[in-house]
Amino acid sequence: MNRERGFTIIEVIVAIIILSVGLLALVSSAAVVTRMISQGQRYSEASALANQRFEMLRSQTCAAMANGSAASGRFTVAWTAVADATGRSRNVTVTVTSPTRTSTRNDVFQTVILC
Repeated sequence: MNRERGFTIIEVIVAIIILSVGLLALVSSAAVVTRMISQGQRYSEASALANQRFEMLRSQTCAAMANGSAASGRFTVAWTAVADATGRSRNVTVTVTSPTRTSTRNDVFQTVILC
């Protein structure tokens, strides 16, 4: 009796199905990771622009602080400076609007600047 060794066609098909499911999971997670990296880069740029605007406003006197907006590349930066009740500080809000693949996103940053 001569028994040949090897895999049956059923075993090969099951192995291919298992491998295909694993590869599909890797491909879908790679797309999610790519999207998250893109969002992280955009948020990093937005926070850098907000920080830059905060520093510009800190270099001014409180009387000179005014609301405004500016464009920086594909981003739009808008800011408001509101005096507190004592007049000794300003509550500053910077909103950075950036485009996404499907719409726009607003990132809001706030700080208090002492006069």
